[in-house]
Amino acid sequence: MFLLAMLTLALWIFWKSNKHLRAEKARMAHTLDSLGGAITYLKSENGKLIAKGDVLNLQLSELKELFPKTIAGIKALGVAPSRVSKVSGIGFTHQRNVITHIHDSILYDTIPVKIFKYQDPWLSLSGMAIGDSQSVQLNLTDTLFQVVYKGDRFRPWLWIFSKRKLQQRAQLSNPYSNITYQQVITIQAK
Repeated sequence: MFLLAMLTLALWIFWKSNKHLRAEKARMAHTLDSLGGAITYLKSENGKLIAKGDVLNLQLSELKELFPKTIAGIKALGVAPSRVSKVSGIGFTHQRNVITHIHDSILYDTIPVKIFKYQDPWLSLSGMAIGDSQSVQLNLTDTLFQVVYKGDRFRPWLWIFSKRKLQQRAQLSNPYSNITYQQVITIQAK
């Protein structure tokens, strides 16, 4: 009887450790798939582009090894890396061709200059040409909105029996801006 109880306990311990290893293997496989950083673009109801990507789930030691620049950025903000729970990074470009008229003007009542000015809700551009030099002032306005949510299923064919992936969607308010890079890392305890 004692031998049967010990054998049952040993099998249970073995089963639990294998379950943990299978879960860790699945997490690492998902992380490696997500490291490619593929961004999917969707169109919202108002016509703006939405960028969608998977969320990485890493331990702090893995984050230090895979993303040393991220750790340096966290430290530059004055935060201890061990206290961070999520890290997000989004890169975007702004592209807008502006055509505006150049006007002749006089600066300080004696210096002839050519000036131009353009403005819309997201971009303010002004400048002047004095002789062979030019001075340009550019102001961009943008707002980033991002959401981390439970999205697609890991195995869609299992229907409700499959867990959902954490995914992120991000949108910029400026119609001239495009998201080129997005990454969210959730840091988990060991």
